[in-house]
Amino acid sequence: MLMAWALSIFVTWVVLAAVLVGIGSIVLAILSRDYVLTDALWIGLGVSTAVLQIWNLLLPVNSKVVVVLLGVGAFGLVFHRSSLASLLSKGLKEQRWVILFGVAIVLLIAVRACGPCDHYDTGLYGAPAVRWATTYPTVPGLANVHGRLGFNSSVFLWVAALDQGGWKNQADHLFTGFVLVAIWLTILPAVARVVGKSSMAPSDWFYCILAIPMFYWATRAGLVGTLTDQPATIACLAGAGMLFDGFALKNGEEKRQASDSRLVVAAALFTLAVTFKQSTILFAVVAWCLVLWRIWKTEQTTWQRAKYVGAVLSLTALVLLPWFVRGIILSGYPFYPATVLGFPFDWKTPAGAANWNAALVRSWGRNLDAHYFADTQGFGWLRGWVTQSIRDRASFQVPIAISLAGVVAGGLGRAKARVHASPWLWLLAPSLAGLIFWFWASPSLRFAQFAIWTMAATLGTWGIVSLRFEPQQVRAGAVLAGLLALLLWCLAGFGWKEPYQALLAVRNLPGLPRASFMERRTLSGLAVNVPVDDDRCWDAPLPCTPYFDETLRLRDGRDMRRGFAVEERPEYWRRHLLDPIR
Repeated sequence: MLMAWALSIFVTWVVLAAVLVGIGSIVLAILSRDYVLTDALWIGLGVSTAVLQIWNLLLPVNSKVVVVLLGVGAFGLVFHRSSLASLLSKGLKEQRWVILFGVAIVLLIAVRACGPCDHYDTGLYGAPAVRWATTYPTVPGLANVHGRLGFNSSVFLWVAALDQGGWKNQADHLFTGFVLVAIWLTILPAVARVVGKSSMAPSDWFYCILAIPMFYWATRAGLVGTLTDQPATIACLAGAGMLFDGFALKNGEEKRQASDSRLVVAAALFTLAVTFKQSTILFAVVAWCLVLWRIWKTEQTTWQRAKYVGAVLSLTALVLLPWFVRGIILSGYPFYPATVLGFPFDWKTPAGAANWNAALVRSWGRNLDAHYFADTQGFGWLRGWVTQSIRDRASFQVPIAISLAGVVAGGLGRAKARVHASPWLWLLAPSLAGLIFWFWASPSLRFAQFAIWTMAATLGTWGIVSLRFEPQQVRAGAVLAGLLALLLWCLAGFGWKEPYQALLAVRNLPGLPRASFMERRTLSGLAVNVPVDDDRCWDAPLPCTPYFDETLRLRDGRDMRRGFAVEERPEYWRRHLLDPIR
């Protein structure tokens, strides 16, 4: 039964990929005739996310929007069938063993996606957010019910869209694994070229380094649930790879135009990452600006450059504007829990409540075991944070080792000349900006993998191309052996047995855990479900919240569709910052 469910997930991913490629081909055909299927997939993902956001502003995410996306994707596949068939045929002929390895990776990810959901945040707010999206259009003041429901992630809309038909109540097994599969399809050709010694291009080495965290996530990381960290990180890393390629390919080289269209895809991915996880915002903004700068520096006519810049701006607006609107409707703020640019609507979450949620996220990132907010003020938490972080092999030890090795190798000899010949080192700018913002906002390692691994891949590639082994095959073999050793170091350790034992016990695809809850009534008489002996709502009926607020009320007194409001209580939230962290 496990393999039957894995094959069902595999087939679903194939259909989803085909639909997104069809949608993406419509967009990319306007920019260039020369593109790859994975670029069409990524653009299709971004455009479809925009469609889901706009749809949910007006309607619940239901089977109708799925039919719309299927129809547009089918149209793109039919209209561009000749070019898409040619691209597919070329890939099948030139990279057969890569395809076999790719199928094996996808099946492994599909098998692991059959496991039970043990992702804490899915029960805390992810599953309820999906349920709200499938039941109602975007609800004004939903953050007043449960502060984390104001975390405006389009991942929830994707899980809601997949939560249809035969996948009803089981879509938490689909989206994270699919995005991981998408980046594997992006990096595998580059890895194959390096392993086959047919290319020593810097961009191929960049992707080889990124294969380390991707393989770790495919074999050990959680894939089931409404996870937002992995999709956002993957979008950033896929975009970083395309931006790296845009810098590495010099003006006048073959496929320059195709590279410029990939820059548009990179910009779309950076924008998409923000809608997946707001903590990527500074990294994404700096990288997005680099995309525009690189496009404008290309040796093309002003009209061609304007076309690509216009495409970047159009796709960014298409994805971000409905995301802004949706965030304002959910909480009254476009960047909740940040209280900047708040709108004076009656459903706006009180600033004290928003600040409390921001402090909760910050404290958790500094010290997961802290009992009071005061325990994570100042810099007293830093020693414990360093001790805990340095033990993490995949998120800290290995990327830091690669970065340091790259700095040492790249700094030897004629460093100035090599820096000038490596314009892709500009990727360090978004990496450092993202790390600074992450360390200030909430320094949990899982919130910064996009910046940490972009820095590691950039510096690691700089070190690799600076090595002077002769012949090149000796260098490639030595580096690949080193990267393999680091991968094995990531995979080594405890914790393998239990997840795979749980998989072997799968007979039917596990659903979400059942919630235990009690009904409480607010001062207005509104019935609210509150979890018992836990703070996770899971599948509890709406509305459900672990943070009961007695002032919560319906805006029109009758319909939850009209939204929720609470009273402003500054003193209450100031006192709450002195309470134990729940």
